[in-house]
Amino acid sequence: MPIDQTSKLHPQKLFTDFFYILTLVTSILLFLFALNLGLRNFQTSRDLEVFCQAGKVIANGGNPYLTSQLGLELSWNYPSALAYGFYFACPLFNLEQNYIWIYAIIFLIASTLWLTRQDWLYGIVLCSTGLFTLGWTMITGNISTLEFLLFSISILLFFRKKINASLFIFGMFASLKLIPILYLPAFLFLQNSIKDKAKIILWSLAGFVSLPLLSFITSPPLFIWYLKQMVGFIPNQHNPLNEFTELFLSPSLSIALFSLFGLEAYLERFNQIAALIIYALGVLIFYRITKSAKFAKEDIFLFSLGIIILTITLPRLKPYSFLPVLLCFYLVGKQQSDFIKAVYLVLLSILPILSHLLFFYTKANTSFFLTFHQIIFLILATFLLFFSLKKSIETAQN
Repeated sequence: MPIDQTSKLHPQKLFTDFFYILTLVTSILLFLFALNLGLRNFQTSRDLEVFCQAGKVIANGGNPYLTSQLGLELSWNYPSALAYGFYFACPLFNLEQNYIWIYAIIFLIASTLWLTRQDWLYGIVLCSTGLFTLGWTMITGNISTLEFLLFSISILLFFRKKINASLFIFGMFASLKLIPILYLPAFLFLQNSIKDKAKIILWSLAGFVSLPLLSFITSPPLFIWYLKQMVGFIPNQHNPLNEFTELFLSPSLSIALFSLFGLEAYLERFNQIAALIIYALGVLIFYRITKSAKFAKEDIFLFSLGIIILTITLPRLKPYSFLPVLLCFYLVGKQQSDFIKAVYLVLLSILPILSHLLFFYTKANTSFFLTFHQIIFLILATFLLFFSLKKSIETAQN
């Protein structure tokens, strides 16, 4: 009796399916294990404590930009209008107690705007466990999930041709941390006409200045203090410029290179200029890709590739800064084979979480590899993404 060829088991497919499912499950379990350890061992919700305390201080007529008035070690680095928002939100939602669940809901909303039926599980696992960045958000209480929601809505509107609203929301997203304004080339390079490029710049700048302008209107005396805090003119307290010279929890490529070559002593003098040069190279690489006929696919493909490249070369990164790049990694790589997606999970979820655990819970926290594991694994995964895409495109063309 002839054997039905369609009923045969294919060992290679079985192995691929098993490997894919194993990486999904391992990523989730490792993430939950590391998150549980972090919530038990770290001083959690420190960033959120700053937000809520800034709301209280400003509502009582104080100056949230002075750590002496905040009563905290960390400083407030945001437009004063945002503090009023947290003055109402913190008690209304009991944020300092419930923020993990609220952040999880915000994250899921931002992610599900993009998940496809076929790859929704892969997308959720990659974006939630990748580089342990959501874990850092949960531990620190940082507002990265809110930024992620604004970013997700912005690019959704952008690819639905709602350009003005998209770029205004993008500008608001960027105004929260300032550095994300450097994602602007990802929008610009998709436009051909000078008029369209000018529109993108103007609308993104309108969004970028909206919160500071609202802050100036509502609290003119505090606006000067906001500027002083952002450029480091308030002595004896932390400011954003310090993070161009910190080795600990500053996984930017420029700082990693200074550390790799033993040049930590030169960080304070030279890192800002080195970081800008690296970013300029990232912009140039992305520009060349947009002009390459080989990679001239749909706009969402090029945009996502641009966000990935620009993130790697951003002058300033924090452990909770990678949610936008993880979403874009999903968007540009979701059509690849399950085996390749499983390798992405190994590089972006499993190995980074293991590195996180080794860094914080063993004596290996002086290792260069463990210190900068987030940017290292992102670069490795990006190389795999680039060459696998290049190979698939060449195969399709042949």
